[in-house]
Amino acid sequence: MGLRTGLRRAGHPAEETSSRPADRPAAPPPGTAAAAPRTTGWLVPDGDGRLTAYAAGRGGGIVRWTESATRPDAWTPPELLLADGRILPYLSVARGPRGYIDLFAMRRKGGSPAAPVEIVYATQYQAGRPLTGWHSIGNPHGKDAAPAASIGAPVAVVDGSGKVHVFVRSATGGVFTRRRSQHGTWSKWTALPCEGVREGLSPVVTGSGRVELLMPADDGVYVWRQEKPGVPLEPVADLAFTARPESVSGIGSYEDRVTHFWRDDATGEVMAHRLPGPGGEDTAPTALDGRSGRGPVALSRCDVDGHDCTVLAQAVGGGTLAVSACPTELESAGTWWTDTREPCEGAPALARDRAGRLVVAAIGREGGLSVTRQRPDQQGMALEGWSRV
Repeated sequence: MGLRTGLRRAGHPAEETSSRPADRPAAPPPGTAAAAPRTTGWLVPDGDGRLTAYAAGRGGGIVRWTESATRPDAWTPPELLLADGRILPYLSVARGPRGYIDLFAMRRKGGSPAAPVEIVYATQYQAGRPLTGWHSIGNPHGKDAAPAASIGAPVAVVDGSGKVHVFVRSATGGVFTRRRSQHGTWSKWTALPCEGVREGLSPVVTGSGRVELLMPADDGVYVWRQEKPGVPLEPVADLAFTARPESVSGIGSYEDRVTHFWRDDATGEVMAHRLPGPGGEDTAPTALDGRSGRGPVALSRCDVDGHDCTVLAQAVGGGTLAVSACPTELESAGTWWTDTREPCEGAPALARDRAGRLVVAAIGREGGLSVTRQRPDQQGMALEGWSRV
């Protein structure tokens, strides 16, 4: 099809004239250093398409960067919000249909590392505006202190009806879920009949607003999904592939399908897989190399040379960020990973800006934000020089 998916970088005047060495980004202001993200969905648009980056602060709380409403490519300085030393360095970001953002974290209920944790969330109703305070939704183990100290990291997603779904791995390898209605009422914690589940649950919302959840486990992969938005999830498949913990991500593709990505447990290679449609035959996952990387792969769809492509980004072993692309649902066409040489701690993030350009984001070694954007005036997957916010 003639598609050029190799990454190419174009110069950027601000980067070329900078007196700071490229491998030594400036440290962020005191108190605003971000922790390495463990999930990829931390760069999100508001209702008008303006992007905001969220990260857990290294000392507790949330660090936030927001795109300027009037200046293209400009960002606000980092802000430390809801500072609290009991907040653990983890964040899950869930965006609702109206652009509201719910930020889910874990708060230790005592000074000891063995103290129970509670799941808390805060809400942002408009880009750049203050957040609500922290609200607790408890712990699926209740007052049972030992398991309540050992739950997994919560992941959250909002379906097309506006219902929030929170999933958390239990201390014993099961999964619990809790839902918030469109009117703000929370359900009770409900156990999903799964066992041997590993850390790193991955919920994805399809184009029609349904949630599909992939859960890596010791003996395979569980897949649950909604029949329609607003209803509970039901089991649909147990796959005989083993994914590394905290390596799973996914993206909506054609005809309301989800393409799931994970790292093979034995090799670390990135794998891609979709469930077959009604009456279709299951197929083996497609291998996409990337075995030098770690953690989940960030995903976004965008236009490359007139083709709908899925772009992938990962942190690689040298501590930098690598990018690749393939035609959407044609992973068999192959991918070629290109190291951008930009420092990347934890999982990177991808999103599209108000102009439809791909934006690539990374948290650097000093805890600051770096971003680059797609250059639509260039062929292939060309990116600008990196900008350190």
